[in-house]
Amino acid sequence: MMSSKILTFGIGAMLLLGCACSYAQTTDIAIGSTILQPSVKRLGVNLGVLTFYDSGQITKNLVFRNPGFEGQIFQSTIRCASGSANTCVDDDPYSGWPADFWKGATVEFFFGRAQGRKDAVSLYTPAHGSSGGTFSFVSSGTAPVAGDYMIVRKSNAGSIGDGWKQATIGSGSIAVNTSDLPPGTAGRQSVALKAPGSADSAALTAYFDSTDGKTFLTMNGAYQLTFKAKGLGGGANTIGINLTRSGLPTYLNQTIALTNAWDTYTVAFNASEDGSTPGAVALTLNTVGQDSILLDDVSLVQTDSDPGNPTAFRDPVVKALETMNPGVLRFWAYQLGDTLDNLIAGPFARQRSGYGAFTNQQDDISFGLPEFLQLCETIGAEPWVVVPVTFSTTEAAHLIEYLAGPHATPYGAKRAAWGHPAPWSSAFTKIHLEFGNEAWNGGFKGGGIEYSAPYGQRAQAIFGAMRADGSYLPSAFDLVLGGQSVAPLRNQDIQNNCNNNDTFAIAPYMMFTIDSFATNEALFGPTFAAPEAFHSPNSTADGFQGGLILQNQKALQASNHPVPLATYEMNLHTLNGAITQAGLNNYTSSLGAGLAVIDSMLQQMRQGILTQNLFALQQYKFYQSSDGKSRFLWGSVVDMGVTDRRRPQYLAVQLANQALGGSSARQRPIPGENGRISSVQQQQRTTMLQTVHSGADPTWNQPLVNTVQLAGAHYLQSFAFSSGLHRSLIVFNLHRTSSLPITISGLNISGEVEVQQLTSASPTDTNEDSAKVGITTKTLSEYKASTPLSLPPYSMTLLRWTDRTVAKTSVLPAEAAAIPRQ
Repeated sequence: MMSSKILTFGIGAMLLLGCACSYAQTTDIAIGSTILQPSVKRLGVNLGVLTFYDSGQITKNLVFRNPGFEGQIFQSTIRCASGSANTCVDDDPYSGWPADFWKGATVEFFFGRAQGRKDAVSLYTPAHGSSGGTFSFVSSGTAPVAGDYMIVRKSNAGSIGDGWKQATIGSGSIAVNTSDLPPGTAGRQSVALKAPGSADSAALTAYFDSTDGKTFLTMNGAYQLTFKAKGLGGGANTIGINLTRSGLPTYLNQTIALTNAWDTYTVAFNASEDGSTPGAVALTLNTVGQDSILLDDVSLVQTDSDPGNPTAFRDPVVKALETMNPGVLRFWAYQLGDTLDNLIAGPFARQRSGYGAFTNQQDDISFGLPEFLQLCETIGAEPWVVVPVTFSTTEAAHLIEYLAGPHATPYGAKRAAWGHPAPWSSAFTKIHLEFGNEAWNGGFKGGGIEYSAPYGQRAQAIFGAMRADGSYLPSAFDLVLGGQSVAPLRNQDIQNNCNNNDTFAIAPYMMFTIDSFATNEALFGPTFAAPEAFHSPNSTADGFQGGLILQNQKALQASNHPVPLATYEMNLHTLNGAITQAGLNNYTSSLGAGLAVIDSMLQQMRQGILTQNLFALQQYKFYQSSDGKSRFLWGSVVDMGVTDRRRPQYLAVQLANQALGGSSARQRPIPGENGRISSVQQQQRTTMLQTVHSGADPTWNQPLVNTVQLAGAHYLQSFAFSSGLHRSLIVFNLHRTSSLPITISGLNISGEVEVQQLTSASPTDTNEDSAKVGITTKTLSEYKASTPLSLPPYSMTLLRWTDRTVAKTSVLPAEAAAIPRQ
């Protein structure tokens, strides 16, 4: 039996901080039966972009950048500054496309005077700083005027991108081949390496794990290099292979004899790295002496990985996601210029897809939609897919057919051929389809629609095509428009131009500017006040007055088509201010930052924002050239599979999701022939309950520091949840120096209570170099309600217990009334 003395949880260092200056007065947190949100879901996360360096190396194939030596798709949105019957002058005077880059591209006008016109480009004249590029059309037609929007689309063979470094000596050559391909391949091209003389050579090299000074991917186990090749005669018909990590013994260095027909070659080897020798890994495939060969479909994978991992993603990546247990997983991987057919193509057939106005080449190939959906199904997360703004209405309808259509339909058959005959819609409670990523953002120019009316109206057409498809199920899909969090009136304008969406999403990033950072109070006072300030009409947060999120909600509810708000991305965004490099290193991935971000997400949930995504699972650092500083943004892990250290943002999401509980994936249904669900067993829903603070409930007045100001900011933030017999309570202590005592009343908290806590010795502690910040767990075997507990400063505490008073029921009466019947 526990006595009535105050119980302090945390590691020893926290006791030294907490006991010397604890508040004497206690705050009671009463958990009532009032339901704030009848059904909430676990916090989600963005999967992140596939890279050949840092924590972005997430797929099993380690040479993923262009394994099939495929060409390039390029699709962009263009806003006309002026036009004629035969031309459109781009309104961007700084686009980087060279002369005739767009020659032969198709054209579709989707907004403005020329809406509906389709044509082709006969000539493209580049931008020159004072005027945008000029698109000349094959035919005459309705003249576009300023503000008209068109989509230009082109597929380019003839290159393989920088995913393979090309090197030749003498008369050696490397060229794309489109006439001689491996039998049965889905790809469109292979690559030819030719060395006409014995002194000539041609070589291709793929690099990975190339971050200076740090290892993010250890090769430890059994591996297999596989490729398709054909000797063309005129030499030895051999290929040289070399695989090595800088600083370690060479793994492969051999010559393989080829036949004069396409064949598949496999080379097995073992590796035993421990991550202590950082250095890039290089795979080189080359001619040997006088030779001429064709090459295609290269993979380098571990063969003794977890047999229970059916996905295309590495075991440590899947493990990290399973531990975080996100309710939603967002697919945003620079696919803004992609086509549907390319997104669902196999990895060896997938082409590079570009869209950007500032480049003419996309070097890498990302994971595809089938791989992403399989990952979501495996970890039990709802998929959130960014749909390219360059999609046609036909592609939009086909996407629905691919996701929800019977296997007898054309795109249902494509899904079934990949290995998933049942509709994807039967695997998830909801599929979120977001039209574009930050279409308002000029940084994605070519892949966005920056003005409200054309963006909203194009979304109306795309979502309309989705809804009109025969496979569309309203209950299975969430159609999402996006806006800019700091522009609520602009978001209202976007929403006024569309009534086919279900949700409007923003990214309420925190703490853009840090000028004061000399003390923990200067740094974390405003950081901890910002989440509450987002919802207060008498506040300033990130320079925005009146409650950033509150004003967005009001603007949407005042629109022509009110819809719920969602968060597509959430994290710190500290790119401005006088903060030094050392200050950034102790802030952006600190304990305090992690607590503030997840406190903000839970406060958003309290206000009805139920679908939210942290940004992101992976990304080690962000380098900003304008100030020469780097930030530990935006990844929530340090690495996956080397040290497996998690940043506080990750740990706080993990803790929150334990309170939110359960799997978002449906029990596997038995689909009928028409692809509809014939039976589904719903998972138990989680309800968010109101908490009421009484007693001390201490506050502070946050002065205007680092663009945040709020009078009466609360040190204690609490969030209660109920699911069946299970109860949970999350409490943040946001005080910078003092432990705070609390008692808990209501909802029959008694008996065995599990207590988990995220804290550390200092709010600036990080896990970058060692595991300083972690979750501690203990069990109170005979806890009684109203027993005082002492929460250390800058901490997140989760309490979980079973309500024994309703042991003979599956849900609380209030919950039962709130759960919709099937």
